[in-house]
Amino acid sequence: MESLVKYGAIAPLCKLSSRSNETAGTNALASLVYLSSHGTSINQCIEDMLDCGGISRMSEIALSNPNDDTIAREKGLSVMESWKKRVNFALALLANMTRTERGAIELCGFTMPEEAIPSSQGDQAVDEIESLPSKPTMALLFSRFMNASFVSKPKRNNDRTNDDNDEVDEDVEISIEDISAKGDDPYQHFAAVLMNATQVQQGRKFVMKLSNLDKDTKATSVLQDIIVELRSSNPVRRRGVAGTVKNCCFEKDSSWWLLNEVNIVPKILYPLAGPEELDVEEKTGMDPDLWLEGPDKVRESDQVTRLLLVEAILLLCATGRRSRESLRLQKTYTILKLLDMVEESEEVSERINEIVQYLRRDEQGTEEGSSDRFVEEAYKSNNGKLLMLPAPSASEQIGAKHSDDYDDVD
Repeated sequence: MESLVKYGAIAPLCKLSSRSNETAGTNALASLVYLSSHGTSINQCIEDMLDCGGISRMSEIALSNPNDDTIAREKGLSVMESWKKRVNFALALLANMTRTERGAIELCGFTMPEEAIPSSQGDQAVDEIESLPSKPTMALLFSRFMNASFVSKPKRNNDRTNDDNDEVDEDVEISIEDISAKGDDPYQHFAAVLMNATQVQQGRKFVMKLSNLDKDTKATSVLQDIIVELRSSNPVRRRGVAGTVKNCCFEKDSSWWLLNEVNIVPKILYPLAGPEELDVEEKTGMDPDLWLEGPDKVRESDQVTRLLLVEAILLLCATGRRSRESLRLQKTYTILKLLDMVEESEEVSERINEIVQYLRRDEQGTEEGSSDRFVEEAYKSNNGKLLMLPAPSASEQIGAKHSDDYDDVD
């Protein structure tokens, strides 16, 4: 593999990958995926692909439409199956290329000067500019990612929901690597592309920017749309979206919006919650989704996804006192304590311990035990209403209002 990269195999493979009507096109894509994922020449392979216009080339394949081609006829495959295989390879390559800052910036692009792009908080003076996407390619790929009609439902035992008529082999456990190589969900790797894109500021702006195509509905963002994928049956989607959420939590100035508008805490905690039985005191203030399923609740099985979600909570803890108060009120500590009791990964346990240090300590300049008293008094002031459905938002519980200095208290 080192020799292939060293002596210039990447450029001709990139050219061959565009041939959708030949078997060589799909083979070239498969070769590029392997070369950019294994061995010691990964970084050079990615650089060579970027030099060959790999971002644009793979984006074109990912946004293509299925058509009757030679590959399907030669292999006896359906047209859709052949197309899904190519799209899956193309998005896997986009995910590999955007691991570098250069690739992430090239994918996100700039449709206008940086100084003309408003922040995620918005700017009334540039309403028309704010309505523009960071780059049409990202918006188009996102629409395909959210379109369930492209997904073929695989028959496997790690699906969260299965039809009664599905014949599932209970003895077969399909790994996330095997799922990622299949074309059942051709746009699954866009979750990893989003995760990589949000490494850079322009990618985070694309994900967190509010848009309102219909003036009669509330403005929403890509982040609010994709966060439901944390409950997807596809672990590839869950892992990529978890990473995207974590990267968005780096935006300290957006912590109020994340906690109160996106209501991100229960959405992060849901995959981390398990089947353990909770008493009334532990449920008080907790989002009902975290305990209503009882013993049927399944905790996230992918270790990387759990780590990314726990690190997202850690980042929220570091954004200020108000953020930590919100996390305390929503019983984050209870969920993480139960998770830590069964967690096998030392790295995840270490992150949980860091969060506990944040949540269990008294804030600087306050009396001993003030953090626990704050939670108790908040619940008493609501007269037990915190157990009603639906659970109140964090802003209702702590009386927080949107202000520019929300996170000024360290």
